[in-house]
Amino acid sequence: MEISFIIIAYNEEKYIEKCVRSVFLQKNLPSFEVIVVDNNSTDNTYKIVREKFPQAKLVKELKQGMTSARNRGAKEAKGDILVFFDADDIIPEHWAEKMLMYFKKHVSCVGISGPSKFYDLPKRYKFVEFIGFKILYPFFGEFLLKTVFKKGVLWNGANIAVKKWAFRKVGGFSEDILFYGEDSDLAERLMKTGPIAFVQDLWVFGSARRLLKGNPILEGFKYISNYMWFFLTKKSRGKYKAVR
Repeated sequence: MEISFIIIAYNEEKYIEKCVRSVFLQKNLPSFEVIVVDNNSTDNTYKIVREKFPQAKLVKELKQGMTSARNRGAKEAKGDILVFFDADDIIPEHWAEKMLMYFKKHVSCVGISGPSKFYDLPKRYKFVEFIGFKILYPFFGEFLLKTVFKKGVLWNGANIAVKKWAFRKVGGFSEDILFYGEDSDLAERLMKTGPIAFVQDLWVFGSARRLLKGNPILEGFKYISNYMWFFLTKKSRGKYKAVR
Protein backbone atom coordinates (compact mmCIF):
# COMPACT_ATOMS: atom_id res chain seq x y z
CA MET A 1 0.00 0.00 0.00
CA GLU A 2 1.49 3.32 -1.08
CA ILE A 3 0.90 6.64 0.68
CA SER A 4 0.80 10.00 -1.05
CA PHE A 5 1.51 12.86 1.35
CA ILE A 6 0.07 16.07 -0.10
CA ILE A 7 1.17 19.42 1.33
CA ILE A 8 -0.35 22.60 -0.04
CA ALA A 9 1.57 25.85 0.27
CA TYR A 10 0.97 29.52 -0.39
CA ASN A 11 3.78 31.84 0.81
CA GLU A 12 4.91 29.39 3.48
CA GLU A 13 8.67 30.01 3.53
CA LYS A 14 8.63 30.25 7.34
CA TYR A 15 7.04 26.83 7.82
CA ILE A 16 7.44 24.59 4.78
CA GLU A 17 10.88 23.14 5.56
CA LYS A 18 9.90 21.82 9.00
CA CYS A 19 6.69 20.37 7.63
CA VAL A 20 8.23 18.49 4.71
CA ARG A 21 11.15 17.28 6.80
CA SER A 22 8.80 15.87 9.44
CA VAL A 23 7.03 13.83 6.74
CA PHE A 24 10.30 12.34 5.48
CA LEU A 25 11.20 11.43 9.09
CA GLN A 26 8.13 9.20 9.53
CA LYS A 27 8.90 5.78 11.03
CA ASN A 28 8.13 2.38 9.49
CA LEU A 29 6.77 3.72 6.22
CA PRO A 30 5.83 1.51 3.28
CA SER A 31 6.21 2.91 -0.23
CA PHE A 32 5.37 6.62 -0.23
CA GLU A 33 5.70 9.90 -2.07
CA VAL A 34 5.64 13.52 -0.94
CA ILE A 35 3.84 16.03 -3.15
CA VAL A 36 4.12 19.75 -2.46
CA VAL A 37 1.60 21.90 -4.31
CA ASP A 38 2.74 25.50 -4.64
CA ASN A 39 -0.34 27.68 -5.02
CA ASN A 40 1.15 30.82 -6.61
CA SER A 41 3.61 31.67 -3.85
CA THR A 42 5.50 34.93 -4.27
CA ASP A 43 8.09 34.19 -1.58
CA ASN A 44 10.79 31.47 -1.39
CA THR A 45 8.46 28.53 -0.78
CA TYR A 46 9.05 26.90 -4.16
CA LYS A 47 12.82 27.46 -4.00
CA ILE A 48 13.13 25.98 -0.49
CA VAL A 49 11.32 22.78 -1.46
CA ARG A 50 13.19 22.40 -4.74
CA GLU A 51 16.62 22.87 -3.16
CA LYS A 52 16.19 21.10 0.18
CA PHE A 53 13.88 18.25 -0.86
CA PRO A 54 14.70 17.18 -4.42
CA GLN A 55 13.07 13.81 -3.66
CA ALA A 56 9.68 15.53 -3.25
CA LYS A 57 7.39 16.05 -6.21
CA LEU A 58 6.89 19.80 -6.60
CA VAL A 59 3.97 21.02 -8.68
CA LYS A 60 2.30 24.38 -9.26
CA GLU A 61 -1.42 25.01 -9.16
CA LEU A 62 -2.43 28.31 -10.74
CA LYS A 63 -6.06 28.30 -9.59
CA GLN A 64 -5.94 30.03 -6.23
CA GLY A 65 -7.47 28.26 -3.26
CA MET A 66 -6.75 25.43 -0.85
CA THR A 67 -9.39 23.13 -2.30
CA SER A 68 -8.02 23.57 -5.81
CA ALA A 69 -4.49 22.95 -4.54
CA ARG A 70 -5.51 19.82 -2.63
CA ASN A 71 -7.35 18.43 -5.63
CA ARG A 72 -4.32 19.08 -7.83
CA GLY A 73 -2.14 17.15 -5.39
CA ALA A 74 -4.62 14.27 -5.43
CA LYS A 75 -4.62 14.27 -9.23
CA GLU A 76 -0.83 13.91 -9.22
CA ALA A 77 -0.85 11.19 -6.54
CA LYS A 78 0.04 7.56 -7.19
CA GLY A 79 -0.70 6.25 -3.70
CA ASP A 80 -3.62 4.20 -2.43
CA ILE A 81 -4.01 6.53 0.55
CA LEU A 82 -4.06 10.30 0.19
CA VAL A 83 -2.84 12.29 3.19
CA PHE A 84 -3.47 16.03 3.34
CA PHE A 85 -1.40 18.31 5.57
CA ASP A 86 -1.10 22.07 5.81
CA ALA A 87 2.33 23.63 5.32
CA ASP A 88 2.55 24.80 8.94
CA ASP A 89 2.05 21.26 10.32
CA ILE A 90 4.82 19.32 12.02
CA ILE A 91 4.09 15.60 11.94
CA PRO A 92 4.98 13.31 14.90
CA GLU A 93 7.29 10.55 13.72
CA HIS A 94 4.79 7.73 14.35
CA TRP A 95 1.78 9.45 12.76
CA ALA A 96 1.83 7.41 9.55
CA GLU A 97 2.31 4.19 11.48
CA LYS A 98 -0.77 4.93 13.61
CA MET A 99 -2.77 5.90 10.54
CA LEU A 100 -1.99 2.65 8.76
CA MET A 101 -2.77 0.62 11.88
CA TYR A 102 -6.19 2.27 12.10
CA PHE A 103 -7.03 1.43 8.48
CA LYS A 104 -5.78 -2.12 8.99
CA LYS A 105 -7.96 -2.56 12.08
CA HIS A 106 -10.99 -0.90 10.47
CA VAL A 107 -10.83 -2.35 6.97
CA SER A 108 -14.05 -0.78 5.71
CA CYS A 109 -13.09 2.72 6.86
CA VAL A 110 -12.54 5.11 3.94
CA GLY A 111 -11.26 8.23 5.69
CA ILE A 112 -10.01 9.60 8.98
CA SER A 113 -9.05 12.94 10.45
CA GLY A 114 -7.41 13.99 13.70
CA PRO A 115 -6.79 17.04 15.89
CA SER A 116 -4.02 19.62 15.93
CA LYS A 117 -1.94 20.47 18.97
CA PHE A 118 -0.89 24.08 18.62
CA TYR A 119 2.82 24.53 19.24
CA ASP A 120 2.67 28.32 19.38
CA LEU A 121 -0.55 28.91 21.34
CA PRO A 122 0.15 30.61 24.71
CA LYS A 123 -0.63 28.38 27.70
CA ARG A 124 -3.32 30.74 28.95
CA TYR A 125 -5.32 29.97 25.80
CA LYS A 126 -4.79 26.20 25.73
CA PHE A 127 -8.38 25.70 26.86
CA VAL A 128 -9.50 26.90 23.42
CA GLU A 129 -7.70 23.94 21.84
CA PHE A 130 -9.13 21.61 24.50
CA ILE A 131 -12.71 22.76 23.97
CA GLY A 132 -12.37 22.50 20.22
CA PHE A 133 -10.80 19.09 19.81
CA LYS A 134 -11.77 17.33 23.05
CA ILE A 135 -15.35 18.56 23.44
CA LEU A 136 -16.69 20.15 20.25
CA TYR A 137 -15.35 17.55 17.81
CA PRO A 138 -16.45 14.44 19.80
CA PHE A 139 -19.84 15.79 20.91
CA PHE A 140 -20.99 17.97 18.03
CA GLY A 141 -19.05 16.17 15.30
CA GLU A 142 -19.02 12.49 16.17
CA PHE A 143 -22.18 12.24 18.27
CA LEU A 144 -24.67 14.77 16.90
CA LEU A 145 -23.65 15.13 13.25
CA LYS A 146 -22.44 11.62 12.56
CA THR A 147 -24.51 9.40 14.87
CA VAL A 148 -27.76 11.29 15.47
CA PHE A 149 -28.30 13.34 12.30
CA LYS A 150 -26.03 11.29 10.01
CA LYS A 151 -24.76 14.48 8.35
CA GLY A 152 -21.04 13.81 8.43
CA VAL A 153 -18.53 14.85 11.05
CA LEU A 154 -16.30 17.76 11.91
CA TRP A 155 -12.96 17.18 10.25
CA ASN A 156 -9.65 19.02 10.49
CA GLY A 157 -8.46 19.94 7.00
CA ALA A 158 -4.86 20.12 8.17
CA ASN A 159 -4.88 16.44 9.11
CA ILE A 160 -6.75 14.03 6.83
CA ALA A 161 -6.12 10.57 5.39
CA VAL A 162 -8.50 9.09 2.84
CA LYS A 163 -8.52 6.11 0.51
CA LYS A 164 -7.96 7.37 -3.01
CA TRP A 165 -10.72 5.33 -4.64
CA ALA A 166 -13.29 6.85 -2.25
CA PHE A 167 -11.88 10.38 -2.68
CA ARG A 168 -12.18 10.12 -6.44
CA LYS A 169 -15.61 8.53 -6.30
CA VAL A 170 -17.05 11.54 -4.45
CA GLY A 171 -15.20 14.05 -6.63
CA GLY A 172 -12.60 15.23 -4.12
CA PHE A 173 -12.83 18.58 -2.34
CA SER A 174 -15.55 20.94 -3.49
CA GLU A 175 -13.79 23.87 -5.14
CA ASP A 176 -16.85 26.03 -4.52
CA ILE A 177 -15.84 26.11 -0.85
CA LEU A 178 -12.78 28.23 -0.16
CA PHE A 179 -12.57 27.81 3.62
CA TYR A 180 -14.68 26.80 6.64
CA GLY A 181 -16.37 23.50 5.92
CA GLU A 182 -14.44 22.16 2.94
CA ASP A 183 -13.08 19.36 5.12
CA SER A 184 -16.41 18.42 6.72
CA ASP A 185 -18.17 18.65 3.36
CA LEU A 186 -15.74 16.02 2.06
CA ALA A 187 -16.43 13.86 5.13
CA GLU A 188 -20.19 14.00 4.61
CA ARG A 189 -19.88 12.86 0.99
CA LEU A 190 -17.36 10.14 1.92
CA MET A 191 -19.91 8.62 4.32
CA LYS A 192 -21.80 7.44 1.25
CA THR A 193 -18.86 5.17 0.34
CA GLY A 194 -18.04 3.76 3.77
CA PRO A 195 -17.35 4.51 7.46
CA ILE A 196 -15.29 7.55 8.43
CA ALA A 197 -13.85 8.69 11.77
CA PHE A 198 -12.22 11.44 13.77
CA VAL A 199 -9.35 9.83 15.72
CA GLN A 200 -8.10 11.71 18.79
CA ASP A 201 -4.78 9.84 18.87
CA LEU A 202 -3.94 10.80 15.29
CA TRP A 203 -2.84 14.36 16.04
CA VAL A 204 -0.33 16.68 14.42
CA PHE A 205 1.44 19.79 15.67
CA GLY A 206 -0.01 22.87 14.01
CA SER A 207 0.35 26.62 14.15
CA ALA A 208 -2.25 28.70 15.99
CA ARG A 209 -1.48 31.72 13.81
CA ARG A 210 -5.10 31.96 12.63
CA LEU A 211 -6.33 32.09 16.22
CA LEU A 212 -3.57 34.53 17.15
CA LYS A 213 -4.47 37.04 14.45
CA GLY A 214 -6.89 38.44 17.05
CA ASN A 215 -8.13 37.36 20.45
CA PRO A 216 -7.85 33.53 20.40
CA ILE A 217 -11.12 33.13 22.31
CA LEU A 218 -13.06 35.29 19.87
CA GLU A 219 -11.34 33.69 16.88
CA GLY A 220 -12.24 30.25 18.24
CA PHE A 221 -15.90 31.22 18.51
CA LYS A 222 -15.69 32.65 14.99
CA TYR A 223 -14.54 29.26 13.71
CA ILE A 224 -17.44 27.57 15.48
CA SER A 225 -20.00 30.04 14.12
CA ASN A 226 -18.61 29.72 10.59
CA TYR A 227 -18.88 25.93 10.75
CA MET A 228 -22.43 26.17 12.10
CA TRP A 229 -23.31 28.54 9.24
CA PHE A 230 -21.84 26.07 6.77
CA PHE A 231 -23.86 23.13 8.10
CA LEU A 232 -27.05 25.18 8.02
CA THR A 233 -26.57 26.72 4.58
CA LYS A 234 -23.91 24.56 2.87
CA LYS A 235 -22.11 27.79 1.97
CA SER A 236 -18.98 29.47 3.30
CA ARG A 237 -19.62 32.75 5.10
CA GLY A 238 -17.57 35.79 4.12
CA LYS A 239 -14.17 35.86 2.50
CA TYR A 240 -11.11 34.00 3.72
CA LYS A 241 -7.91 35.98 4.12
CA ALA A 242 -4.66 34.04 4.43
CA VAL A 243 -2.71 34.61 7.66
CA ARG A 244 1.07 34.56 7.31
